[in-house]
Amino acid sequence: MNVIVIGAGPAGLLAAWAAASAGADTVILEQKPKAALKLRITGKGRCNITNSGDMEDFIRQFPGSGKFLYGAFTRFFREDLLSLLATEQVEVTEERGGRIFPVSGRAGDVADALVRAALSQGARLRTGTRAASLILDQDRVTGVRTGDGTELYGSVIVATGGKSYPQTGSDGSGYILARQAGHTVSPLYPSLVSLNILEFWIPSLAGLALKNVRLTALTGGKNPPGGFGEMLFTHNGISGPIVLSLSRDLVPVLESGLKVPLSLDLKPALDRETLDHRLVRETAGERKELATYMKTLVPRSLIPPLLQISVLDGRKKASSLTRPERERLVQVLKDLPMQAVGHGGFGEAVVTRGGVSLKQIHPRTMESRLFPGLYFAGEVLDLDAYTGGYNLQAAFSTGYLAGISAAGEEDMHG
Repeated sequence: MNVIVIGAGPAGLLAAWAAASAGADTVILEQKPKAALKLRITGKGRCNITNSGDMEDFIRQFPGSGKFLYGAFTRFFREDLLSLLATEQVEVTEERGGRIFPVSGRAGDVADALVRAALSQGARLRTGTRAASLILDQDRVTGVRTGDGTELYGSVIVATGGKSYPQTGSDGSGYILARQAGHTVSPLYPSLVSLNILEFWIPSLAGLALKNVRLTALTGGKNPPGGFGEMLFTHNGISGPIVLSLSRDLVPVLESGLKVPLSLDLKPALDRETLDHRLVRETAGERKELATYMKTLVPRSLIPPLLQISVLDGRKKASSLTRPERERLVQVLKDLPMQAVGHGGFGEAVVTRGGVSLKQIHPRTMESRLFPGLYFAGEVLDLDAYTGGYNLQAAFSTGYLAGISAAGEEDMHG
């Protein structure tokens, strides 16, 4: 059996490893000069490979599409991935939130290990080779035509990634191949991406990281989207884990031209009354100026914008705060208002939201329901999760399942 894998990213490398392990003659086509370029920069170059959560936790992280992944996760999940990496001498460590990273802190070690694993099973890697079109024979996909006109025959696995970080090769080319075979591609949005903020004081905070804060999008409705954890100010907005996860819900709204009001709670552990009591207690007899006292509450660079927004004089003695002034300070600490007006785009988005419709894919094999001989794996599918290693695990798992299915090891759709 011949298997042609398009794309040497996490899904494609796992597909090639699985197909070659099952005895298929396997070739990987990668348009860039090196394999797994996006994987090498993921997680700020550290690579959050997977997560220690259970399968149900993983399913919940994929809004609206998680159940599709039961088939792939049942066949190849975290422990299978970690044992594969262990055979290639990649040790891992668990960090906050169950996030699993290589001990070395180098994403390149993971990428190199997956390339080695695929090649060691006999798969061949052809870099600098673009898959231009699928070869269709009546109701089947029988191969691929490359950019230079070469025709390769076999089952085809499309593992081209999405549209995020296009400079690494995930330029949306897989959607063109999918449409050629009649597949529906749902609308594409950048996801897990920084947000651009309107407020003039944002640039003065560039580089400031906050921990244990709560960010909420005031979109109306009973359960407004938001999250608790770490965030980072950039030169034109905000980023960091809670912002990236929130962006999944906000980007489609921003794309429609609307602004989204946000509320940042700098003291989520304290309700307003408790925070007010603390201010009363700590400022009583306090001879320092308010701006100096506030260093005990927030990072120094945050003090000028907070004073400005709450219309407070930082030179005033902290002990002479009136009740209305104290209430204004509590208000800005619990509800610092910002307006999201844009996002970082596909150029800096971690993943793509949208993709090849899952309704047209067999979840137990990853084969096309429209054209036998065609398989899809990874981010090209309409699957995306919040941050935490879930997206990569889905790429690895769907890649594995597509690989063994294409190699003919499976009882198809049984």
